[in-house]
Amino acid sequence: MSNSNKTLIAGPWSGEFGWELFAWHAYLRSLSEYYEKTIIISRSLSRALYEDFADQFIVCEPCTGLPDAFFMHGHDPGVDLKRIIKENHLFKETNISLMVPRRIGWPPVTHYTEKFVFGGVTIGPKYVIFKNDDNNLQYDYIFHARNRKLREEDNWSLKNWLMLRDCLGGKIASIGTKEEALCIEGTDDLRGVELKTLFGVLNKAKCAFGPSSGPMHLASLCDCPHVVWSKEANRLRYLDNWNPHRTPILFLSAHQWHPEAKYVYEQFEHWKETL
Repeated sequence: MSNSNKTLIAGPWSGEFGWELFAWHAYLRSLSEYYEKTIIISRSLSRALYEDFADQFIVCEPCTGLPDAFFMHGHDPGVDLKRIIKENHLFKETNISLMVPRRIGWPPVTHYTEKFVFGGVTIGPKYVIFKNDDNNLQYDYIFHARNRKLREEDNWSLKNWLMLRDCLGGKIASIGTKEEALCIEGTDDLRGVELKTLFGVLNKAKCAFGPSSGPMHLASLCDCPHVVWSKEANRLRYLDNWNPHRTPILFLSAHQWHPEAKYVYEQFEHWKETL
């Protein structure tokens, strides 16, 4: 790639948060090293993912449908990209390279080290451990009580969450978005907090619990031990393919998306002795 490539404009990202973590943002961190200026376009909640390398962050909040993998149903990123370039006068930038969201490899089957070629250069992702030493919030356990309309059958029952809360005890926080996650009674509601705050909360917690989801993948990047339940096909994704820091993970698939809370707790009690 020539040194004359000065400005990278990447986005707009409208896909799932988990895919943004492991099939997008870390590639842009690597790619930014080849440019004098990097401009990222994504949702406001994702800003902190890019703060260590982006020179400019532009918010784009499409709402045409449900996020799915690396796209959003009904959303045309090319149309939004043209609008954003015009509204922000980005056409004044010289030697622009555009990186529109795409499928890199075949995630989550392919490994987090998957590479792709851009501008004649082979790019591999660069991951960092997200934390926030300025954060004063500290919890024993973190719940992500998934409550999505996409694959609604994957949501865990409120009864199970309440029982797990009672089994664990301690200080617990509920995370996620207010639109797609529940706040479990008796836990602190941290849904919708800034991502940088969430980095600190996860990094300092003893363990996070939840069905397979973006926030559970974030726990991995925050070096937070986590207990995840899902179908067996997702096991490799958590243990290896999307776990660059080798964060401790207990993956439960015997009952797929709906293990009993007592079973989750008992498995956790055995597993935590190995940490």
